[in-house]
Amino acid sequence: MDSRRRFTEQPYVVRAMQNVRTYGWIVMAVVVGILAISAISSREASHVGTVAPVILPLPDGEALVTEQELLDLLASSFTKPMNELSLADIDVERVESILEGQAFVADADAFVDDNLQLNIVVTQRVPLLRVIAENGQNYYLDLDGVRMPVSTTHTARVPVVSGNVVLWQDDFMEHPEHQLYQLVELARFLRQDDFLDALIEQIYVNTKGEFILAPKLGDQVIHLGHYDREGTAARLRRLKIFYREGLPYEGWSKYKSFDLRYADQVVARKR
Repeated sequence: MDSRRRFTEQPYVVRAMQNVRTYGWIVMAVVVGILAISAISSREASHVGTVAPVILPLPDGEALVTEQELLDLLASSFTKPMNELSLADIDVERVESILEGQAFVADADAFVDDNLQLNIVVTQRVPLLRVIAENGQNYYLDLDGVRMPVSTTHTARVPVVSGNVVLWQDDFMEHPEHQLYQLVELARFLRQDDFLDALIEQIYVNTKGEFILAPKLGDQVIHLGHYDREGTAARLRRLKIFYREGLPYEGWSKYKSFDLRYADQVVARKR
C-alpha cells in the first residue's frame, strides 16, 4: 500500500472512531434519562409514609392550634387520607394553602423528604389583644390586625379590650381613624415596651370612645383619653416616669386613679 492511500484512509478511521464515541455518549444520555424518568415515576407512584406537622410555639411557649387539628384539616381537604395518597396526588403548595387558611396559622411550609415523609412547619399568628365587648364580640386580633377566634386549647396572655368596642369591619386596618385600628396601634406600643407590657392588663372603652387602662397590680384605673398616636405615646411615657419615680414614695394603694388627659402631667387622685 502506498503512502498516499494510507494517508487518505486515516481521516476516515478517525472520523469513524469519533462517531462511535459521539453515538456512545448519546446512548448513555438516553439510558440515564430513561432511568431518571423511571425513578421519578416510581417515586411519584409511592405513597406518603407519614405526615409530620411541627408547630412553632408562640413567644410564651404555647400553641393556639394542635397537630391533630392540622391533620384533621388536611384529611377533610383531600379525597383520601394523606398516607393513602401517592406523591403525584400531593401538591405541597395546596397543602400550604389549606393550612394557611386555618385561623391561627400565619405561614406553612411543606416538603417531602427522601423517606417519603410529608414534613410541615407551621408558624402561628401572634395574638396581640383580645376583644370581649359589651355587644357580645369575642375574638383575638394578631400583630397585623387579623381577627382570630378564641382558641379551645389555649388562652393567650394579652391585654383584654372590653366596653363599648365598635363592630368588626374587614378593612379597618386601612383607616387610621377607626377604633379597632387605634386599639391595635395602642397594643403594639404597649407590647414594644417591657415596662408597659408587664403593667397593663385591660383596656376599657367608655361611651365617649376614650380608653381607660387597668394595671395588673392594684385596682387603680388609668384615664388615657382619646387615642392620638403622638399624644398617647407621650402620655404613656409620663405614666412610666410617674410609676418609677412618684409611686414608690407614696405606694400604689393610696391612689384610686391616674389621669393622663391633661398636658404634661399625671393627675393622681387619692382614695
